[in-house]
Amino acid sequence: RIMLRRAFTAAAVAFAILPVSGFAESATPYEAAAGELRLIPVWTTDPEAMMKAWSQPTPPNLRATTKARRNEPIHQFILYANCSRDDLGRCHLTAHVTITAPDGTAYGEPMAFEALPLGPSALPGTIGLAPQSIGLTIEDGEQLGTYTVELALTDEIGGVTATHPVQIEVSEAEGLAE
Repeated sequence: RIMLRRAFTAAAVAFAILPVSGFAESATPYEAAAGELRLIPVWTTDPEAMMKAWSQPTPPNLRATTKARRNEPIHQFILYANCSRDDLGRCHLTAHVTITAPDGTAYGEPMAFEALPLGPSALPGTIGLAPQSIGLTIEDGEQLGTYTVELALTDEIGGVTATHPVQIEVSEAEGLAE
């Protein structure tokens, strides 16, 4: 099951920012880049703890994982930096997500949504948290194994797209393994 999720608190809106200490010129395995835009997808099975950590003084200690168990929701948070601004200083980020099941078939329909609607954003040189992202739950009867989630984040004003694939390992729930 795939669900669109909204960050839990007002602190999660893109106004929650962190200073960026010298972004590398190119992306790392944990981020993607397109022009100046940076995308850092963070996955967690404990979104409440993620939001609590995000609201703390910088830098937060974000507990991330790419492992989940059957029927355990795993949530993606979209961190971004350096989106282009219009003449009024607003940013607009859209997202497109595709998920591939362990057998190589499409898992659900691709999802497109506004990750950051046109409006205020994190300041240049800081990291912001987009208010929209996705959650994923592999339910009873669905395949176990490695799911590939590809997130394409488009800076609608700058006209660039940063794409980042993440592999999520889903195993049987405890007590159900054979």
